[in-house]
Amino acid sequence: MSARDPDHRRDGPTVAALVVTYFPDIDLPARLERLLAQVDRLVVVDNGSDPVCLAWKGGFASRRGVTILENGRNLGIAEALNRGMKLLAEEGHDWVLTMDQDSMIEEGSVAALLRTLSMDADPDRVAMVGSNRQDEGSDLAPHRWLRPKKRPPFFERVPCERIEANGVTLVITSGTLTSVKAFQALGPFKTEFFIDLVDFEYCLRARQAGYRILVSPEARMSHRIGAKRQSAIAAVTLSPMHHGPLRKYYMFRNGVHVMRAYGAAFPHWLVYQLLAMSEIIIGVFLFEDRKASKLRACLAGLWDGLLGRKGPAQRAF
Repeated sequence: MSARDPDHRRDGPTVAALVVTYFPDIDLPARLERLLAQVDRLVVVDNGSDPVCLAWKGGFASRRGVTILENGRNLGIAEALNRGMKLLAEEGHDWVLTMDQDSMIEEGSVAALLRTLSMDADPDRVAMVGSNRQDEGSDLAPHRWLRPKKRPPFFERVPCERIEANGVTLVITSGTLTSVKAFQALGPFKTEFFIDLVDFEYCLRARQAGYRILVSPEARMSHRIGAKRQSAIAAVTLSPMHHGPLRKYYMFRNGVHVMRAYGAAFPHWLVYQLLAMSEIIIGVFLFEDRKASKLRACLAGLWDGLLGRKGPAQRAF
């Protein structure tokens, strides 16, 4: 396998890394180096960054095992992921570690993801293995993972302290080991979503098809979701994300599409998603700036989702 683990077997699964970029910051090269210390194959798909933000290419374009694909314009996260997955599938890789441009994976995490996979009783039915994550630069607790439960509110969020045989409901794209075999069976990421809930839709699609989604307790990464930070009112603590209006629009529009497609099959996720969307609105109203434009974006997203609209947003906020 490609993970550089001294205990690995040569006949083990091969792993490549895939990073999607869009106007990345100056620290991207350090994050890419961290990846290249753990895998031998890296594909970067850029979604239309300007020449200044593409200056990092100079140190990687001629590197062995590195391929840079430039879309020339923003085609959305799903299309960029699909381009990279297609290339790596054609090369015969078994697993692809997908990463956001602003996520930093810790040393040894790829090997930890593969150990988690190797301990599973039926790894062929595992679609994804996620990394434990901490919001970078925040005082938030480590991420908790969604699972169903029998009593109201019918879901729970638990820290990943051990490997759960039944796995979790969702993982995000970043820091996740994705099975190429499962990807070929399930089909590509939904390009019509453009951005937001692309990973959630894929996770629910995989679970509906009988695949499981695991999280590795030992694989860790730091990851930033918007400018997320905790805010409290009375006895309630919220974590507003402070995304811009356009991102709010996609969250709500695509949320409607995913709820329609999978809400009946995964009622615990439906309850969770409705509460999450409510928290976004409350967070905007109480704690975020640009309240009017963000609330308009949320309502426009709901409306366009109900009307079945997809693709790049045709609205300006």
